[in-house]
Amino acid sequence: MTDDIKSMQLYPRAARVLADLAAAGHGDGPVPVAELNRFDQLHYHGTEALDVAIAALGLGADDRLLEVGAGWGGCARYLAHATGAHVTAVELQDDYDAIGRELTARAGLGRQVDHVRADFLDWPGPEQRFDHAASWLALFHIPQRATYLARLHDMLRPGGQLLVEDLWLRAPPPAGEAADFRAQLFPNSLVGWDAYGATLSAAGFDILRLDDMTADWADFTAARLAAFGAARADYTRVHGADGYAAIAQFFDKMAGYFARGIVGGLRVCARRRPDAGGRHGVSRST
Repeated sequence: MTDDIKSMQLYPRAARVLADLAAAGHGDGPVPVAELNRFDQLHYHGTEALDVAIAALGLGADDRLLEVGAGWGGCARYLAHATGAHVTAVELQDDYDAIGRELTARAGLGRQVDHVRADFLDWPGPEQRFDHAASWLALFHIPQRATYLARLHDMLRPGGQLLVEDLWLRAPPPAGEAADFRAQLFPNSLVGWDAYGATLSAAGFDILRLDDMTADWADFTAARLAAFGAARADYTRVHGADGYAAIAQFFDKMAGYFARGIVGGLRVCARRRPDAGGRHGVSRST
């Protein structure tokens, strides 16, 4: 699965964040989290979305949080720095994990953030359960949705909360685009709205809030594409023409998928149940 995910144009050049930092005047030495956050957030709305998660989870200094799909570790570092929580950041890709470890060390957060390079489907997890778990735009990549949701359930203490931002499938792409869609998004468990809530419930979670982020993220991806185009010269100066073209293509594809009604976005906060009962048919709030 590691090689396949590199089909996404967002992922092949993990070291680009180091080039961004160097261009901003940060070489190989210590760097504040606030400076890292200018470059290390791969999800939508950056640290604003993380502040929403902190409030929703009530995340505090005594908590242990699991993040699945940590990328460079930007979310983990921000959460640890902002709240004092201990964060375990699990990432599939070797290069992203290695750079995440380097950046965490440079930020002086090695005691608060543990990086784990693993396929979440195979990772046994620690003996002690987590207080909370979170993921930003990563779960739709992971195959065997029922299996990984069961693993998330089992790794949380009873009453522990799960906060996820993710994509959901509004309509299948046209047949002629199916292969390109798979290459662009690596969508191994991209499911519809009703299925998203139902599978969480079946895995033993009570859904506390499920928000439809589609309109917001459609605006965000369109604005991001426009801003990236306006910054073409600056980005090319640091990353080269090919580096610019790869990210521009990905941003263009994502803006198009939202605008054309193929994908939507959601934010869900759920609580682990100790029992196997469930409820289905979750309504949508915006």
